[in-house]
Amino acid sequence: MARNLYRFYLYAVFDALLVFAMVALGRLLQTLLELTPLRDSFTPAPSSADVTQAVVFALVAWVIVGLLGGLHYWLIRRDMQGDPSSANSGIRSFFLNIPEGVGTAIALPLMGFSVVSSIGQTPFAVVGALSFALPTFVLVLLLELERRRTQVSSGVALTFQRLHFYGVQLVLLITLTFAWQMAVRPLVDSLVFGGRGTLEWCQSNGLTDNGNCSIPNLIGLTASTLWFLVFWLGYGWVVRDDQSTVLRFILHFVSFAYGVGFVLYGIYNAVILIVLAVLHEAAALREIVGPNAAYDFVSPLTFGLLVVGVYAVWVRMAAQQRLIDQAVAFLIEDAITGILAAGAFWWGCGYVLYNILEKLAPSPAAPDGHAWASAIALVVAGVAYIPFDLYLGRRYAVAASAAAGPRRAFVLTLLGAGILAFAVGGVTALYAGITGLSGSPLSNGTQVMHVGLAAFFVGVLVVGIYLWVAIREQHFTGLLKQPAPAGPPPPVVPVHPGKPGTIEEVLDELLAGKITRDEAAKRIRALESVSFSS
Repeated sequence: MARNLYRFYLYAVFDALLVFAMVALGRLLQTLLELTPLRDSFTPAPSSADVTQAVVFALVAWVIVGLLGGLHYWLIRRDMQGDPSSANSGIRSFFLNIPEGVGTAIALPLMGFSVVSSIGQTPFAVVGALSFALPTFVLVLLLELERRRTQVSSGVALTFQRLHFYGVQLVLLITLTFAWQMAVRPLVDSLVFGGRGTLEWCQSNGLTDNGNCSIPNLIGLTASTLWFLVFWLGYGWVVRDDQSTVLRFILHFVSFAYGVGFVLYGIYNAVILIVLAVLHEAAALREIVGPNAAYDFVSPLTFGLLVVGVYAVWVRMAAQQRLIDQAVAFLIEDAITGILAAGAFWWGCGYVLYNILEKLAPSPAAPDGHAWASAIALVVAGVAYIPFDLYLGRRYAVAASAAAGPRRAFVLTLLGAGILAFAVGGVTALYAGITGLSGSPLSNGTQVMHVGLAAFFVGVLVVGIYLWVAIREQHFTGLLKQPAPAGPPPPVVPVHPGKPGTIEEVLDELLAGKITRDEAAKRIRALESVSFSS
């Protein structure tokens, strides 16, 4: 305990001193960068006094940090020499991996969105980003060099290292999402439509008259997207040999589901556009490829396909390493896709039913063409869940051992969702109906009742289907407590009247010549069995 407290003190103070040194470097960089063309036109240049103050502060800070930090680093090295197990210490791993991961997760997005995205145009607000990101990268580099001096092998130390790598990878995936959508839409507008989508958007908002319609910086947006894409793939490559079968697959399959969600969203938007065109309410180009486009389908669809493809490859790599059976991995991906598609399908069915109820009992917010298009698009986007369902069921019937987990997760998830829809929808409908009959109606009681009824009927249908499937495929079998199997009954020893009941009597008869040797051995074995069972 005392040794761990001492080690905690050493690493905590060492990290804090490093952070303080980087703060001093950041202040110096900000002052110096404001003397360059990177400075904004509205920011005044620093005076000679500002420069002197920044330089003096940095030098003083570095001297103090160098002395105290050097002392604590020497103590750290001495602790490692005296206790070789400290290389695999959870405290060391925490203070090296967590600050490095947090710094990377902050600095990379800051550089990508603020600095890299400004390539190709006049720099704007990049001094502050650079003065923070560059010292953070220096801190990350120093921590990484120290981390590489030793290799963790197991325990809490390895857990912290995995949290570092997988956590940063997840942050980069999220930031790549925004960068991709910011870049792909204007790229499609510019390369395919000649920028008409942006022009229409500016005209609709009255920005062309005062000259405030700005053209997107395609070079910077593309560079920013590539920045995040490279680092995201890089972190995935770093953990390609990780033997973790829990954290690795949790991240892989959750990210796979994330990509499937974007694919479904892209299909949903594309179908809406088709339905609106059929209803003679075609969307304007600015609503497809313009800024803040409501029906952009290209960027979510392409991004979703990218994410699904990359994580499918990484799961195949794990299967080649014997961490998971490839057939089981494919079935898990099938189940994930089917569950998400089923959510869209049944939500769309409920939306269609709600629109029908609104037509039968009109309310102030009767469904228009966009409401019908949205409902139909959800159904069409999710209808692919049916072949996924059938495929899982067929695989379960053929090879239950491999498909049992994915199939059971699929069926029970839909059954649980159906029960929730049934319960929540029924309560909502009854609530709206009872309050209306009691003379205290809701202001939008008709709509609330229609929403509840739609959810209730969809829930009844889903529960009916998947409760029958769960019973037919015996998905509840083995989940209930089974009685302990009874032990084998004791051997029945035949009773022969007049025959001896002890080993001594058997031996006496054998010596007297009344029984044979084989018969004596048989009786002795029978007597031993009775004695053992009793």
